[in-house]
Amino acid sequence: MLYSALALSVAAGILGATALGRAASRVGGLPRRAAAAPPVLAYPATMRAPGPWRVGIQAGHWRVEELPDEQHRLRDSTGARYGEFREAELNLEVARRVAGLLRASGAQVDLLPARVPAGYRADAFVSIHADGAARPGARGWKAATPWRASAAARRLREALAGTYPRFTGLPEDRFGTTFYMRGYYAFSPHRYQHAIDPRTPAVILEMGFITVREDREVLLGNPEATALGIAAGIMRFLSGHDPFDRVQMAVTLYPVMRVGVRGAELLSHPREDALHLAELPEGTLVRPLHRENGWFEVMAWGSYRRFGWLSEAALEPLPGG
Repeated sequence: MLYSALALSVAAGILGATALGRAASRVGGLPRRAAAAPPVLAYPATMRAPGPWRVGIQAGHWRVEELPDEQHRLRDSTGARYGEFREAELNLEVARRVAGLLRASGAQVDLLPARVPAGYRADAFVSIHADGAARPGARGWKAATPWRASAAARRLREALAGTYPRFTGLPEDRFGTTFYMRGYYAFSPHRYQHAIDPRTPAVILEMGFITVREDREVLLGNPEATALGIAAGIMRFLSGHDPFDRVQMAVTLYPVMRVGVRGAELLSHPREDALHLAELPEGTLVRPLHRENGWFEVMAWGSYRRFGWLSEAALEPLPGG
């Protein structure tokens, strides 16, 4: 059944904002270090042409064999499976429904396969995927922005996080976001021509696990609710989005820093009671990605790359930086 534009507008309007957690401003008594060097606006936003909202909905792994030569190594990335059922079939089914709901609400929608047009620009881009369980107890959905995300991209993720579970009833896989989700090829214009423009607010969504019975019953049994949860989140985002706000769409690039204290804790969220991910040795190099209330989200180098949150007080600029 195709939901009307009115039904979608009402559904999106009645949903209250879901808090994703308040970042703590206290830094645990660590000594205050020199202030970080100011960020650089790596991709300042440009003006948008007037007209209806434009949204890109990508069905993950759909027509993956058509990826361009620069991404030929990804052509065998066919996604998760459950028996003979391929993830791409579900992704396309849900993506088509989402596109229909958004078009009924007046948006211009591009239903995209795995191949992304070079430098693709839109008011929102959502890549739809489903997962396969690779760890015991895995369940639920997860969503991620690109590594270097604009404020608008983070708001898009928050909007989806506020609607998707309400329509599907699925839990959030809070600690399942992977390094590769954030570095999704469609988010990588520094590596590929066929990727989105970094000023396009973008999220990759893993709807749930097709290899887990409880998730599969929702995803395959009620794709209408799954699609409505995604479409309502996008509409919620667009309802508060100012396409002429250059600050919200700009992507910042912070300089490399290093850990300046012993025993710096890398945490899952910007608060002191968050899950402990690792202890970073003094001198570890990190790339700050986002700054929030006394915390930095960072990518850390070491025996292997990690990402998480560090207290701002645990970091210092590189000498001469």
